[in-house]
Order: sequence, then C-alpha cells, then structure tokens
Amino acid sequence: MNFLNIEEIKNFSVNNINLGLKPFISSLIILIVSVILIKLVMIITQKIINITKFNEQREKTIKSIIDSVAAYFILTFAVLTILSEFGLIKKATVLTGAGILTLIAGFGAQNLIKDVINGFFILFERQMKVGDFVGINESYYGTVEEIGLRATAIREWTLKKIYIPNGEIKTLKNFYKDKARVIVEVIIPFEENHDEVKKALIDVCSIINEKYSDKLYKIGNTNYSEFNLLGITSLDGKYGGAKYVITGVVLPHHQWFMRNRTYEMILQTLNERKIKIGYPKFWLYENSK
Repeated sequence: MNFLNIEEIKNFSVNNINLGLKPFISSLIILIVSVILIKLVMIITQKIINITKFNEQREKTIKSIIDSVAAYFILTFAVLTILSEFGLIKKATVLTGAGILTLIAGFGAQNLIKDVINGFFILFERQMKVGDFVGINESYYGTVEEIGLRATAIREWTLKKIYIPNGEIKTLKNFYKDKARVIVEVIIPFEENHDEVKKALIDVCSIINEKYSDKLYKIGNTNYSEFNLLGITSLDGKYGGAKYVITGVVLPHHQWFMRNRTYEMILQTLNERKIKIGYPKFWLYENSK
C-alpha cells in the first residue's frame, strides 16, 4: 500500500530534509510516548486477563494479539509522525496513512472489535462470573466455565461446551445473582377440603423453613423471605383442580435443590393426610340415542 503521494516522491529532494535540533527532540518525545502507550496497553490487558479463567495458552494468545495490534498502530503512527517532523512527508499524509490503516482494521476485524468491546462491559459490570448458571439469548443454558475478551464458554447440562462470541450476547439471565425465588405449584381436586389443604401446605412450609434454614436468603440473621403459602392462584378446571402456590427466596445455588425438596415434602405430607393431588380428567359420554 502506498501512503505517499506520487508527486511528493517525484519532487523529493535532500534539501527538503529538516536536520535541525527540533525534529530530533520531537522524534525522541514521540518515541518515548509511543513506548509508554504500548506498555500501558500491555498492563491493561494483563489486568483484564487476570480476572478471567483462561488456561495459560489462551491467555498468552489473546494478550499477544491485543498487544501486537496496539503496538502496530502506535508505532506506525509514530513513524509517520517522525517522518513528517523531518520533512520527508507532509503532515496531512500522517493522518491519511493512519486513517487508511484504521479503515482497513475496521473492515477486517469489525466482529472481533465488537466482541472485545462487549467483553469489556461483561467483565467490568460483573454481569456474570465463572461458576454462575446463566441463560444466554433465551437459547443457551449452562454453567459459565470461561469468560474471555472475545467469547464466553458455558457447559450445558448435557456436558456440551458452547462458545458464544461476546458480541452476539443480547440477553443474559444470571440464575446465581444474589438470590433466587423458588415457585412450587400443586394442583388439588376441587372436592378436597380447602381448610385441610391449606393447613397441610402451611405445615410443609414450616418444615422446609426449619430443616433448610441455612439455605434461605437472609440479611444478617433475619430471613428475607421464608417459604410460605401464597394461596390459590387458579380455579381453571383444565388443571384438574385448584392451583396452590408456595414461594420462598433462597441462596441462588440452592434454588433447584430447594424446589425438589419442597415437592417431595408436599407429596409426603399430602399422602399422610389422605389428600389427593389433582390431575386432568377426561369424561366420556355415551349417546343414548
């Protein structure tokens, strides 16, 4: 690629070279500033990588790419500026050359830059961390294993590992963020005694709160929200009866464990008290004609 104007080359003369003291001092300052900028980029990339969980090989690869690209642009701009200080090229050519390089990089690495920028936001805003269970774009659900500047890796329940470019992450659900609400629904036939059902489910909540107190979300020693009976939320016959709902707020890592234990306790308690659990029923009518 030719950054210099052809006419500049034809009209170039040794007499055009500026050999005064000022160009040498300016060039020295430019070199010093360039080295400082390159070192600064290297320090920043190292700090960012330190808070991710990549293996050593990937860390070195990513850091090497970012540092190399930054050094290339900084040194190219520095060389063009120094040449202009000595009168070898016009100052306007510096901006033209740097602009062309930037334009090429923009077209050639547009997706990469988008991934890296989004990666910065994910890291600095702490939207997720390694070990969190997340849902990405309503399509991928799994445990975060790696968070990189370019991509995030999650492990699905099937143990498949999925790499998602950070630039493609539009929506992010973090199931392990601070606290989680457990919602348990149980259908009871309309024929059952409502007062007995209510008492049985309240007893279930009391047992759960006492037995699994260490897994409830608390502020200090005060429970933020123990398990309790929300009540009847539907009388729609298609469910096979009235829908009762129990809710509770727990530590995020225990939400599915607590949901399963609650279902088990409901089944056990209702069976002991001879209370039936509802299910959809189908009625057949015989035509008498």
